[in-house]
Amino acid sequence: MTEARVNPALIGKAGELLVAAELMRRGVEVAYPASDVGVDLLAYRLEHGQKSAGYFVPIQVKSRSASGYQFFRRWFDQVPGLVLVHVWFAATTPEFYVFGNLADVEAALDTHARSPSWLEQGNYSVTGATERTTA
Repeated sequence: MTEARVNPALIGKAGELLVAAELMRRGVEVAYPASDVGVDLLAYRLEHGQKSAGYFVPIQVKSRSASGYQFFRRWFDQVPGLVLVHVWFAATTPEFYVFGNLADVEAALDTHARSPSWLEQGNYSVTGATERTTA
């Protein structure tokens, strides 16, 4: 019997919720922007007795039911301080890959950071990656 394919929109939302849950488990507060402007979550800490956050960390989550990655340079250009989190295998046993800045992405891309796709178009993606990208 074959397993039913999960709607990709649900995989995307599940990835966001998995990241939010992991942050909260570590004592980090999470807020959700009301509109989709390239930021899925806003993370912040409140110290004991504190009523408002001093700063927020914008997070973009990319989720997949398998392995693979997608990077766009413009994500980091458009949102200062953006943290990118890739969630692989979101429907089974999630794996989290965190990229704190553009330099982390380019380090993970290694030689692919010199590819025409990245240098000229500012994007690079791989589906079904066999090599784990960790930065």
